[in-house]
Amino acid sequence: MLFRSVPADADWSGQHWTREECHLRPAGYHHYFWRPESCYHVFRARLDGTGLEQLTDGPWNEYDPCFLPDGRIAFISERCNSNVRCGARWCPSAVLHAMNGDGSDLRPLSFHETNEWHPSVANDGRIVYTRWDYVDRDNDAAHHLWTCFPDGRDPRAPHGNYTTHREGRPWMELGIRAVPGRRTFMAIAAPHHGENYGSVILIDPAVPDDGLMSQTRRLTPEALFP
Repeated sequence: MLFRSVPADADWSGQHWTREECHLRPAGYHHYFWRPESCYHVFRARLDGTGLEQLTDGPWNEYDPCFLPDGRIAFISERCNSNVRCGARWCPSAVLHAMNGDGSDLRPLSFHETNEWHPSVANDGRIVYTRWDYVDRDNDAAHHLWTCFPDGRDPRAPHGNYTTHREGRPWMELGIRAVPGRRTFMAIAAPHHGENYGSVILIDPAVPDDGLMSQTRRLTPEALFP
């Protein structure tokens, strides 16, 4: 039996897949149990470390929180119950959500189907984040800057979503942050669907996009694009 470690009386009600789906997976792929005690959740505390409070719970990983101008908290959550398109193993997608500062009124801000990362607040109050746009394009080509209003309205890609030659520009931009008092953004040119490392770049969405590097300047050219 492929998954002999799964108890016969296991409770599947809170899982992303059924026992039957689990046993249909090919040999070599592992089964993951998502339970409240084994997932990442969002917490808050005072600056001195006191008053630690857990804000999210459940069988979903939730991370990358940031405060919004109105006091709500934006974060990334797997509650969308979607799956990354490529790969036979189960790999949940996680997208932009928001909640009140006390964890109430939790709701999705994004209805995208593939991953999003690292929300932060732009100088004009919009949310800026990374989205893996995997619709009608090469899967490696577009993991770049997106923006939306704090309630999720008007999501758009002002930069880099349609590349003319994917090797001629960063494959992914992570850790995007607005430069204070400027229209530009700092980011890390990271690898496809990867970790937050690579060349430090400066993005200026106001420059006409040539599908390559017109809007992007490398601040650490000695660090290659992963």
